[in-house]
Amino acid sequence: RAEMILSVDESMGHILAELEESGAIDNTLIMFTSDNGFFFGEHGLSIERRLPYEESVRAPLLVRHPPTVAPAITIDALVSSIDIAPTILQFSGAKIGEQIQGISFLPLLTRAGARTTKRASVLIENFSDDRPYPWVLDADYKAIRTDRHKLIHWIQHPEFDELYDLKTDPREERNVIGDRDNRGLVETLRSELGKLVRQSISL
Repeated sequence: RAEMILSVDESMGHILAELEESGAIDNTLIMFTSDNGFFFGEHGLSIERRLPYEESVRAPLLVRHPPTVAPAITIDALVSSIDIAPTILQFSGAKIGEQIQGISFLPLLTRAGARTTKRASVLIENFSDDRPYPWVLDADYKAIRTDRHKLIHWIQHPEFDELYDLKTDPREERNVIGDRDNRGLVETLRSELGKLVRQSISL
């Protein structure tokens, strides 16, 4: 794995060197991301990466375009992988067709980004049709992630649904779905999750 990452580094270096030599580097959108991550002991998991916890669902996203993006900034906003395509289309001035899922995050990257309306939540889902490992048997889920909370609905086993307060419990170690004080929050998140699912089906 280390050798593979080294080859990615070297290849990216060659691309950047060519862009610099041609004088096009500051007029080129460079977006760098990756696949979702594996667990390394978190939640008692190792080689798995399909489950809806933060270590797996988060991925790096780096963007470079000096005319648009200020250097060395971190933007605190929810972005989904389906947002990448419309963002690239908007960068290039192309039309974002109705068939394109996702929301362009280009406005967040501009210097006026602080005044831009941010995505309120993202849909996370998995269907374990391939069942490569026995522990993901019947592990289909749909989850909603907001700035602060995550609700996980296990489709075959709703009795194991989970709720996490990511502000007070960023490692998702305490499932608080059964707390009486969270009943209203659970109802709201279930409703919002349903809306996200319906939106994804209608596109």
